[in-house]
Amino acid sequence: MKKIGTGRTAEVYDYMDNKVLKLFYSAFSVKIIEDEYLIAKKISNTTRLVPKVYDIVHIRNRTGIVYEKIEGKMLSDYLSGNIINTRKIIRKFAQTQKRISNINVENVPNHTNKLRQRITSSRLLSDSEKETVLKYLSIINNNEICHGDYHPENVFVDQNHDFKVIDWANMFVSNKYIDIARTYYLIKSGKSLNGKTKLGSLIEWFGRQIIAKFYWEEIKAGKGRKEYFLPCLFIVIIARYDENIEQEKKWIYNYVMKNKKKMLNTMDVRKGAQEQ
Repeated sequence: MKKIGTGRTAEVYDYMDNKVLKLFYSAFSVKIIEDEYLIAKKISNTTRLVPKVYDIVHIRNRTGIVYEKIEGKMLSDYLSGNIINTRKIIRKFAQTQKRISNINVENVPNHTNKLRQRITSSRLLSDSEKETVLKYLSIINNNEICHGDYHPENVFVDQNHDFKVIDWANMFVSNKYIDIARTYYLIKSGKSLNGKTKLGSLIEWFGRQIIAKFYWEEIKAGKGRKEYFLPCLFIVIIARYDENIEQEKKWIYNYVMKNKKKMLNTMDVRKGAQEQ
């Protein structure tokens, strides 16, 4: 098989009959992979935004999922070749995320508990601070579908210029602004997997700021943005710390320490009740 991609969780190979194999690293349990398979299968049966899902396969000591092969480009590469249309493309990117949040899928495994577990195990919060965040998550839950890792490298543009969303391993059900906040963070401040020269890193950073600005323009007028966005951004940044992306950890630590008091006051429902 020919390798055509590498990510943090898996390698992607050309497979038979216009399919691809997402072959997970051996460190990932079969249960996690089966959950992704069930999520993607259910959602692909509901919307054309997701590639078709076929089978789970086992190769030596590794497990993978067979997907429909999308003939097209990763959105990040598509943007690089269509710079003049960046604003229009990002508008469609944001609209696609909104369509995802409106999907009604019952009995789909989701990782809402995984997010809560990351807060519970966070090294950046005290026990009482964790309690405040967890209560806030319960209160704002709108049972909206959140992809969990929605960014331009998890979206493909096919030959008809339609978007296809991949990598549903972190999907959860909660408030859409948790998903929106994570997307904003990943675009603006996330670090790519591939090593780059200093010049290449600078060019990438500049491009990210432009994309983040256009994305912000699309989401800033959304219902609930003023109420939910900043607290949700704080939550996803705390969770990101435990993903152990070394290039981001120092910035995340400083951000959390600087903003923790203000954000926790915003989220503290007990304080809100006392003020009424």
